[in-house]
Amino acid sequence: MAAFSTKGLTVWLQKLPGSSPVPINITAATNAKPSTVTVSSSDATKLSPGALVLVKGTGMKSLDDRTFVLGTKSGNSFPLQGSDASGETAAATAGNLTDYSGSGDMVEFCVSSIEYAQAAAQAINVGTTCDPTAQIAGEPQAGTVSVTGFQDYTKEGFLEFMRAINDQLPRILEIKLPPAATTSGAGYIIFPQATATGFGETFTVGQAAGFTGEFTLGTKPTYVV
Repeated sequence: MAAFSTKGLTVWLQKLPGSSPVPINITAATNAKPSTVTVSSSDATKLSPGALVLVKGTGMKSLDDRTFVLGTKSGNSFPLQGSDASGETAAATAGNLTDYSGSGDMVEFCVSSIEYAQAAAQAINVGTTCDPTAQIAGEPQAGTVSVTGFQDYTKEGFLEFMRAINDQLPRILEIKLPPAATTSGAGYIIFPQATATGFGETFTVGQAAGFTGEFTLGTKPTYVV
């Protein structure tokens, strides 16, 4: 991977309510990095490399309730890009995955800039009369994603962002990196639980109407590079 420009970069936001895709059963999941999941022959035809999937029910803490990108298919199996199940004690023989890449479940969100910032851990005050200044290290927060852009009330992505501001429900936010960003030509940054918490509009005479927005993250992003 080398330095790259943002030309070709796209941003995608989960649509709620979406198409409620039916979960696909997993028949096996390896305890490896990345983990490889196997599905039935008929279900394998429904999935494509690059699909954004949510995994549940495998019994593996490193996979369950997490979002990954499917890699290149081999038979009926797909690697879960961005996963690391190598610390699990055993492979899985059950579970399911839900594909959020089809039926308009992810809509393109046109922005002029997007910035991810992880907040530093804040020290926790545990002072007592014996030691009033005592502190312990806190956990780092998942962080925030800030966006800027231009209003377009005809674009589904912008309208979905405005709905996100109002309903305050966490959504998947995904950055698809330009082909030049990775040796494979396919890279992703996934924010699985992004809640829209800030929004502002600017109307200046003689200039394009703009907006600013912010998402608060429930978990750290997954990098597939």
